[in-house]
Amino acid sequence: MSEKSFKTAKNRALGDSLSHKFTPGDIVSWKSWAIDLLCESFETKEGLLLEILEETRLQNVVLIAKIMPFGASEYEFIPLFSLKKSKKQD
Repeated sequence: MSEKSFKTAKNRALGDSLSHKFTPGDIVSWKSWAIDLLCESFETKEGLLLEILEETRLQNVVLIAKIMPFGASEYEFIPLFSLKKSKKQD
């Protein structure tokens, strides 16, 4: 990993180096566990980024994305470094 990835004076929180890539209103995707009757695997989920929050976890500041997943009725909170901008436009 490059030095830019780690917490520095410039990157005060985990995920801060990625924060400039995301804006509330972006469609984002992330990997999540999918469990069905046959197997456990990762699936890609998509949703609308609502806001970016700062949380303290294990004495470190982490940027967390508040997302409304498509087809869901409740928000999900995902670490910002786990997100990618979706390539879908429609």
